[in-house]
Amino acid sequence: MTGHIRKRKVKGGVKYQVILEKGIDGTGKRSREYVTCNTYEEAKNTMAQKIHEYNSGSYIEPSKVTVQELAEDWYAVHVSTELAINTQNGYRTNLEKHIYPYIGAIKVQKLTPVQINNMYQKLKEKGLSARSIRYVHTTLHEALDYAYRLQVVSKNVSEFVTPPKVEKYQPVIYSEEEAILLLNACKGTDHEVPINLAMGLGLRRGEVFGLQWKDIDFSTNTVHICHNLVCTTGKKEIGKTKTETSTRDLLMPQAIVDLLKKHKVKQATERLKFDGEYFDNDLVCCSSNGSPRHTGAYSRMFSEFLERKGLKHIRFHDLRHISATLMLQYGVPAKIASERLGHSTIQTTMNIYSHVSIDMQKDSVSTFENNLFAKVAEG
Repeated sequence: MTGHIRKRKVKGGVKYQVILEKGIDGTGKRSREYVTCNTYEEAKNTMAQKIHEYNSGSYIEPSKVTVQELAEDWYAVHVSTELAINTQNGYRTNLEKHIYPYIGAIKVQKLTPVQINNMYQKLKEKGLSARSIRYVHTTLHEALDYAYRLQVVSKNVSEFVTPPKVEKYQPVIYSEEEAILLLNACKGTDHEVPINLAMGLGLRRGEVFGLQWKDIDFSTNTVHICHNLVCTTGKKEIGKTKTETSTRDLLMPQAIVDLLKKHKVKQATERLKFDGEYFDNDLVCCSSNGSPRHTGAYSRMFSEFLERKGLKHIRFHDLRHISATLMLQYGVPAKIASERLGHSTIQTTMNIYSHVSIDMQKDSVSTFENNLFAKVAEG
C-alpha cells in the first residue's frame, strides 16, 4: 500500500484528503481508500497508520454496513440459533426499541463511544432504569464483539463506554409468621398451588407455570424441574429451564405432595366441563381450560390478591427468596439450598442471601463468647 495527501478547498477553509493506493482489485480496477482529515498533521499520521496496518496484516477494509445491518446478521447467526427464547426476546426488544432508533443508521465502522454514551443518556431521559440500560449495553457489546471477530471493525467501541451503575436489588422478605399468614390465606384459592410451589420448592415463576404432571413422581415424592414457561406478546412457549444447573430433581415436603394430589383430582373434574375442548398441555398450573397462564398477568393477579388479603406487597419472584431465606435460617446447608434453588455455585446463593449469613453467624459468635473468651482471665 502507498499513499499521498491532497489539499482540498472546502467551504469555510481547507481539508486534507489521504488517498491510499491498494493495488488492483479482482475486477481489474484500481483500489483506493479516501480519508478526509482536518489538518495536514492528522492526515500524515492517518496515512502512516493505515500503511502500517496494511503491511502488518491488521488492516480492515472500509465497510458501509450499518449498526442495524450488522446487528441483524449477528441476531440471525448467533442469537436465534444458540440462545434461549427469553434471551432472544430481550435482545430483540433492546435492538428495535432502544438501539436502532438512535444509532441503527450509523455505519458500524464510524460508531464512536460518544454516540453510544449519548444514546444511553437519551434512554435515561426516556425513563429507562439503570438495569435496563445495562442490558441494552450488553446487547450492543455482544453485537459489536461479533463484528470485531469478523474483522468488520478494529475494536469494540462499546468497551470504552461505562453504562450506569445498578444498585443491588434488595428483595422483600416475609418473616416466618408472614409466610404462614400467606399460606393460610391462599388455601382453597387459585393461588394455593403456585404459591406453595414457589415458596415450598424455591421455583422461579416460569418453572412454576411450566411444570408438567409427567415431571412429578408421586412414588418417590420427587419433582423433576426441566421446563420453563416463557411469555411474550401474543405468545406462550414451554421451553427448557434457564440454565443447565436450573434442571434439577427436588424432594417435595409431604404437605406439597398432598396438595398436588388433591389439585390433580380437582383439575381432572374441571376438565370434564369442557366437553372435549380442553387444551391438554399436561400443565400443573394452568387456566381452567388447560391453556398456559400468562406469567405477567398472573403476577398482577398475585399483587391484587395480596392487597385484598391485607398482606405486605411482594413480587411473586420474592416467594423464591423467602424459600431460600427460610432454608438457610432453618439450618439447611448452603450447598443443599443452592442445589434446590438451581444456582450455579454456592457463592451465588450466599452473595444473594448475605443478610442471612450474618444472622447464621450469631450462634457461632455466641459459642466463642461463652466458651473461649469466657475462660480468659480478666485483666
